[in-house]
Amino acid sequence: MKLRRFVGETSRAVLEQVRNVFGPDAIIVSNRATSAGIEITAVSQDAIAGLLDERAPNAQRGAAAEGAATPQPPSSDDGVHVTLSAQATRGANANAPAHEAQPAVAVAPPSVAPIAPPPAASEPSLGDRLADEVAAMRRLLTEQIEQLTLTDALKRSPLRARALRELLQAGYSPALARPLVQRIPDDFSPARANHWVTDALARSLGCVDPEQDLITRGGVYALVGPTGVGKTTTTAKLAARCAVRYGAASLALLTTDTYRVGGHDQLRIYARILGVSVQAVADRADLRQALQAARGKHLVLIDTVGMGQRDRRVEEQTAVLAEPEVRRVLLLNAAAQAETLDEVVCRYSKPTEAAGAHAVDAILTKLDEAARFGPVLDVAMRHHLLVHHITNGQRVPEDLAPARADYLVDRSLRAITKTTPFTFGDEEFALLAAMPGAGHA
Repeated sequence: MKLRRFVGETSRAVLEQVRNVFGPDAIIVSNRATSAGIEITAVSQDAIAGLLDERAPNAQRGAAAEGAATPQPPSSDDGVHVTLSAQATRGANANAPAHEAQPAVAVAPPSVAPIAPPPAASEPSLGDRLADEVAAMRRLLTEQIEQLTLTDALKRSPLRARALRELLQAGYSPALARPLVQRIPDDFSPARANHWVTDALARSLGCVDPEQDLITRGGVYALVGPTGVGKTTTTAKLAARCAVRYGAASLALLTTDTYRVGGHDQLRIYARILGVSVQAVADRADLRQALQAARGKHLVLIDTVGMGQRDRRVEEQTAVLAEPEVRRVLLLNAAAQAETLDEVVCRYSKPTEAAGAHAVDAILTKLDEAARFGPVLDVAMRHHLLVHHITNGQRVPEDLAPARADYLVDRSLRAITKTTPFTFGDEEFALLAAMPGAGHA
């Protein structure tokens, strides 16, 4: 296997050299910055394939021959081949007893042929190890080529590059931003492109009309979500709005928070002010009885115990709430990380046997604590959530507002005007934009 080193002023220039010599299927072994520029060590795919075909049978024959001397790896001008072979040889003999490396001195019975110890099952063969190395090198080359391709495309269309950068800086995921900016018409001015992107995002965010929100529509709703997302306070806000509009007699409050000491005391205080009672339910049978007693009420709100999305009790709580008339309303903390929000939606929005796979109702909370709205809006768009309300403070019932897509999208894009330690530079932006998936689903 002949390795070659290529040096150039930029990674792109060096990769062009590699492709000219070894073709588009070349394997990148290493790259580093030197005083002369960027240095890349590469090898052709044919050389790797030939090594796999040649070395794997030799390694198997060497392991089966008792007392055979450990074969010396072939030399290489730059030592990389020697390193790979030496590692594979050490791996094959790692579990063999130390005395077997010396000439045998014990005399076996005349009728019994010496038997070589079987190879360790946990150690991969030389062929498998080299195949893994080839796969890793191929992935590295593919990512570098994708980065160059995207960089070229962005240079050819500065308008799309600017739009993509703004969306990523606002917290939107590459999975949503990249296909969106690719649809921007070529003849648009910057101002018209901004307007087009804003409208496209607003159309993608499913916000419920205020005349059809859960307070107006009525029904049975269970507010679910992780710890600290604001379920009890939001329940109190919704209850207060309902009591003012339809009267306290039209409202029923339930809670499943029987885990924490005094967990439902806060809700009881709010309920006492409104003139309604709170009933605690411990299991599905309790819930059925409570719902039967609340028949005829315009709105039934169920406050649930907060559980992290990785808590195994989430499924238990979902099973308790699995009644046909109960709709789950997922509360999402706008100040949470995008990856965390993605996990929360995936875990809490699983369909139940009773409710089926209806669209997920949602309320976005703690917008007053979020530095940027992009992540939570991105998650709501990609998972097709129906957003009823937003909350932006602790006051009951003032800090509750209808969800308006145009307002939320506009606010999310304003965050890009502020420079923070997390603002992308040119190099960081190019790397992030080229990453497949880029960490967001």
